[in-house]
Amino acid sequence: MIELSIDASVDYVARFSGVTKLEIPTITAARANALLVQDKLRKALHGKVGDADVVAFGSLARLEWTSGSDIDWTLLVDGIADAEHRASTRRIAGSIATAGYPPPGSEGIFGNMAFSHELVHHIGGQADSNRNTTQRILLLLEAVPLTTNLDDIGAYERTVRQILKRYLLSDSNFHSASDSNSRIPRFLLNDIVRYWRTMCVDFAYKDWEQAGKKWAIRNIKLRTSRKLLFVAGLMMVFSCHKNRLLSRMQHEDASDYVLRLQDHLLDFVHSTPINILVCTLNSINLGDECEEFLILYEQFLYELDDMEVRKHLNALKEEDVYQDPVFLRCRALSHKIQAILRRIFFEIESPLREFTFEYGVF
Repeated sequence: MIELSIDASVDYVARFSGVTKLEIPTITAARANALLVQDKLRKALHGKVGDADVVAFGSLARLEWTSGSDIDWTLLVDGIADAEHRASTRRIAGSIATAGYPPPGSEGIFGNMAFSHELVHHIGGQADSNRNTTQRILLLLEAVPLTTNLDDIGAYERTVRQILKRYLLSDSNFHSASDSNSRIPRFLLNDIVRYWRTMCVDFAYKDWEQAGKKWAIRNIKLRTSRKLLFVAGLMMVFSCHKNRLLSRMQHEDASDYVLRLQDHLLDFVHSTPINILVCTLNSINLGDECEEFLILYEQFLYELDDMEVRKHLNALKEEDVYQDPVFLRCRALSHKIQAILRRIFFEIESPLREFTFEYGVF
């Protein structure tokens, strides 16, 4: 049994580095810079946008802001469709550009609108496109509202609560007879795995569509920060595995049990991937692996924060990558990160390994 919970207001990375005397200046600076950029954008956007929230994703939401980071955002609408929403989207794009930040990529997922109805009610259905799944899972794993605070119940907060509730209510696990063991949200787990596979397929599609442009930097990000995003999603679900704090109490009504689990998961939604990883590994006594991961992730962010490295990787042609020392250096980092994750999830005897064997494939 475990007792795993998370407090989104706590910087577990700073706490861990303080106790271990681990020096991670790039990770620390990236967090501080992200918070400064968030504050700047909140002032530029002038508060609420009616029944919608401007929501940021990517490195800004993960608190991993480095040189060359851009602003991935969407206008999340939780209300009646209104022609004014399009005008609001244009104004938001203008405000972000005026604040000095480049626009998001041209894929259409960001810099546009998303509607809560589709995100909540299309889960698993015929209309649940890759775009819809991506927006929904990103809301759970790397999103932060820029026009409301997390303490407010705005469009962002209402939507993520309803997404979690939908995953739980649609999962028969939480309607069966009470027992002494907590249960994992399998429906949510399946969609997190689906999202990771979608990211991998999307990488190949972009390679085809964009004729190899920016292949190198997208490949390195897929191996590192994108993979950490997936890991955080797995750990969020894992937190429900044989968790003494979440065991269903005798005579507890199923709806009350679902609401309690929803609140537990919401704390993970409000945290960041690296915070979730550090909190989880320390909770199951894997401090050495936690330190090793942070050392490598510090090196990865250091490379990404170097504008010359970023420009070089952006311009590198796909056919040249495996002879390029910069790419090979970053690739070697990703291999070391993968080795740690393999040990954490498959090799070291722990509740996380047990969870992975029981639910990771079948």
